[in-house]
Amino acid sequence: MRARDGLQHRENIIEACVIQARQPLTLPRMPVFANTLCRVRQGEKRLQWEDREMRAGPGHLILMPAGRELGISNLPGRHGHYSADAVTVPLPIMRGFSARYSQLILSSRSVSTTDLCVPLDTHTAQAWDQLLAAIHANAHPALRTHYAEAVLLSLCLSGHAGPLLTGRNDPLCERVQQLVMGSPERDWTVASIAHCLNLGESTLRRQLANEGDSFRNILEGVRLATALQLLQTTSRPVGEVAGACGYASASRFAVRFRARYGLSPRALRAAI
Repeated sequence: MRARDGLQHRENIIEACVIQARQPLTLPRMPVFANTLCRVRQGEKRLQWEDREMRAGPGHLILMPAGRELGISNLPGRHGHYSADAVTVPLPIMRGFSARYSQLILSSRSVSTTDLCVPLDTHTAQAWDQLLAAIHANAHPALRTHYAEAVLLSLCLSGHAGPLLTGRNDPLCERVQQLVMGSPERDWTVASIAHCLNLGESTLRRQLANEGDSFRNILEGVRLATALQLLQTTSRPVGEVAGACGYASASRFAVRFRARYGLSPRALRAAI
C-alpha cells in the first residue's frame, strides 16, 4: 500500500501506514476503533491512559487496543522528525487468533502485563519486520494474517499481549463502528444502520444506550478519527478530507475537529 493513500479500513485485511511530524504534536483524546500496533522509527511517542504515562522509542512496540481513548504525543527526535509505522489488526482477525491460541493465552495471563509500550525482543522484531514487508509487497491477506499472528504470538509468549486480548463487552458498538468505518462518507442514519444489522431502530438505540453510547456519538467519533488519520498520512486538501468523512461543510468539520482534538485541521497539518 502506498503511504500517501493512508490507512483504509477493510474489515478482514491488515493494513499499514506511516505517521510523520516535524513539530511536537499532542492529541489529548484519541479514540482507538481498531487494534493497532505501532513502532516509532524516529523520535518518541508518549501515551497517557487513565493515570499512567508511557514512553516509547524505536526499541518498543506500542499496543493501542480497540475501545480505548488515549492521550498521544508524537515528539520529533534529534534530526527534527517524528516517524512511525502503524498497523491495524481488524476485529475478526483478533477473534480468530484468540480462538486458535485460547489455551496459550490463558496460560500466559499469569505473567501478563498491562503496559501499552513494550520492549521489542528479537522474535517480536523479526515478526514485525516480516509483517511490514508483506504489507508493503501487497501480499495476499492470508499471508498478512499469518505474519500478524506471529507478532501477536510472540507478544503473548512474552506476557505482553494482554491489553489487545481483553474483551470490550460492547459487541453492538463494535458492529456499528465497523459499518461506519467502511464508508464514513455515507449519509448514515439510525434507520440505515438498523437495517444493515437486521434490528429495529428502537432496539438499536436501546442497546447502544445500555452500552453507554449512542449512534450519533459513534458516527462522529469514527468520522473524526478517520479524518485525523487522513490528515496525518495523506496530502489530500482539508476540504476533500471533510467530504471523505461525511462532512458537507469544511468549516463545520473544522469546528468539530477542534472540539475533539484541541487544534484545527490546518494546525495539525502545519505540524506534519
